[in-house]
Amino acid sequence: MHQCYYCDQLFESKEQLYEHVEVHSDIERNREIMNRKKQAKK
Repeated sequence: MHQCYYCDQLFESKEQLYEHVEVHSDIERNREIMNRKKQAKK
């Protein structure tokens, strides 16, 4: 068993876990980009 350290979801294989974690990293990256855009407008 492998557990996502973002949301504690469990996965059977490392491959499944890695695919899942990419979703979180995309969300984090998008959030950072949006925050930078907001800061630039101020």
